[in-house]
Amino acid sequence: MNAAAGEAPKVAVSILPVHSLVQSIMEGVGEPELIMDKSASPHGYSMRPSQVRMLNDADMVVWVGEGLETFLKKPLSQQEGKKTVLELMDIKGITLLENRSSGQWEHDHHHGDDEHDEHDEHDEHDEHEAEHDHDKEHDHDHAKDHDDHAHDKEHANEHHDEEDHGEHAHEEDHDHDHGQFNPHIWLSINNAKAIVERVGDELAKIDPDHAAIYQANVKKVTADLGVLKQDLDVQLSVVQDKPYLVFHDAYQYFEKEFSLSAVGSVTIDAERKPGAKRITELREVIRERKAACIFKEPQFKPAVVDVLAENLDTNIGELDPLGSNLAKGPQAYKALMTSLGDNLVSCLAKK
Repeated sequence: MNAAAGEAPKVAVSILPVHSLVQSIMEGVGEPELIMDKSASPHGYSMRPSQVRMLNDADMVVWVGEGLETFLKKPLSQQEGKKTVLELMDIKGITLLENRSSGQWEHDHHHGDDEHDEHDEHDEHDEHEAEHDHDKEHDHDHAKDHDDHAHDKEHANEHHDEEDHGEHAHEEDHDHDHGQFNPHIWLSINNAKAIVERVGDELAKIDPDHAAIYQANVKKVTADLGVLKQDLDVQLSVVQDKPYLVFHDAYQYFEKEFSLSAVGSVTIDAERKPGAKRITELREVIRERKAACIFKEPQFKPAVVDVLAENLDTNIGELDPLGSNLAKGPQAYKALMTSLGDNLVSCLAKK
């Protein structure tokens, strides 16, 4: 579907950080709509009727993938062939990291065994899939749906080709097992650059009248992201060796990009409170690894973090992977990443 001549295309984006990147590319043309409420978690979200209409009316929908916004899987499967649907976990240039199946991690600055770029062969990991099956944090049974999903995409390709914009949308992309890989891809600035480039290409295809503006914005945003990465590199270098716990395993991309020392997560499944046995084990991890901080999240308000920290030599901080308190707009992505850096340093650098 192409935007009407001279008009801005209708673009709907699932979550705030990605919405911010898309808006920065549309500057001077129009403004995308945000599907999900800022303060909500994508885990188990359900859309209001107005958000369903927004989705149906869009010329283009941008989402991370079924490993994150499970609520979009069904409605988007019904839209295939009718509009451009960009699933970011499948695009060229995105580096994917495997889900970690336990809540305790051996720290490794390189995380080499967990990293895969878009050209990797995933067959060699079949033997490891079993160990990820019980990691329910983001594995909502998508592995068994994956063949159907790939099949749907194949038919979507045929339909899109007839409309003369599907070939580009899929020629360089790759199907991944969405239960195998961690979906918080926007927390890597390198991934953000790949997202910006691809969104710019797709916008130029559905709205060629404004292609030059999109291309100029992509260049500017990519340069700004490079500066942001340099700034965070410098800021976080002072706490790289400080061990800490996060609330759930949402920050792996950020950890890897800035060589941080997270040693585990409070919960494996963000929707479930950890039991007494796990709390005992985590308190032992905090003691043994001398974890300087435990980070909670605003989307989840578990008293369990206070219980964990009780009488232990550790601080409590807060990290927000979605920017729930930020105003939406082109600066929200930078504000989110800067906030993560600030909050990590302020907690980890405390005595």
